[in-house]
Amino acid sequence: MIIPTLTLVIPCHNEARAISKVIQEFRQTFPDCNIVVINNASDDETEVLAKKIGAQVINEPRKGKAQAMLKAFEEIQTDLIIMVDGDGSYPAEGAKLLLERWQNNPCDMLTGIRCSTGDGNVFRPMHQWGSNLFAWFVNVAFKQKTADVFSGLRLFSKRFYKNVPVLARGFELEMELTIQAIDKGFSREEINIPFRQREEGTVSKLKTVTDGFKILKNLVFLFRDYKPLVFFAIFSACFFIAGLVAGLPPICEYFQTRLVGRFPLAILAAALMNLSLFTLLTGMISQANLRYHREAFQIRLRNFPKS
Repeated sequence: MIIPTLTLVIPCHNEARAISKVIQEFRQTFPDCNIVVINNASDDETEVLAKKIGAQVINEPRKGKAQAMLKAFEEIQTDLIIMVDGDGSYPAEGAKLLLERWQNNPCDMLTGIRCSTGDGNVFRPMHQWGSNLFAWFVNVAFKQKTADVFSGLRLFSKRFYKNVPVLARGFELEMELTIQAIDKGFSREEINIPFRQREEGTVSKLKTVTDGFKILKNLVFLFRDYKPLVFFAIFSACFFIAGLVAGLPPICEYFQTRLVGRFPLAILAAALMNLSLFTLLTGMISQANLRYHREAFQIRLRNFPKS
């Protein structure tokens, strides 16, 4: 059996308080693994401490987790990548579970579903509620079940990370990776992994309201881009219903008097019906264009060796 090469990637922005402990823990669990820290515009000692403990450091000045991982995808050439946050919230045991599962059943993306360890709840209430909401939306919109859209512990095959398009720039990364895997037909699985409190002294870089709005906006755009017929059909139906409501009084008046006296409503109804038709046509054209690009992507992907 061929043993795959593995790189552990830790995207970090100001994680000096935790990075040494994280690297040590994962080094004990994966002694032969190449550990790469993506220093993402840190202004603390993250880079110095990571190098001191023996990790390879790649600097990415463009701030944002997605930017850090895009840099990793460009630079790394190993068969597998395991991505893990640098705040110490993901035990190395979870990454080991991912690798063991992949060895038994290889796939393109393997996601760790976070399960709290210990007695306390490690999930912030608003973050948990938001994560569940987005997971529900992805399940409904894309007809694919996923239990943890925002998990920061994932395993990627080279086939996946060298071909997946990523347009996100920040914390939307995990959600976009999930949707891209679904849309592009990559094989994916999910397994439960332990999750714990972040290292004392570290703080979450995720801002509940600001980043939540960005994630929601990105989700809407992804829905528009990858389900265009459904997206535009919803608006088309709204315009159609509004057109019916506006058009009923002039129509009823015409059948009663054989005259049309409510010209403004009649004009509004005609405009709304035209908008409904044009919106639906936009969705149909976008869906046809998406199908063409999916076919081109699948043809290109066939030339890339599977895991």
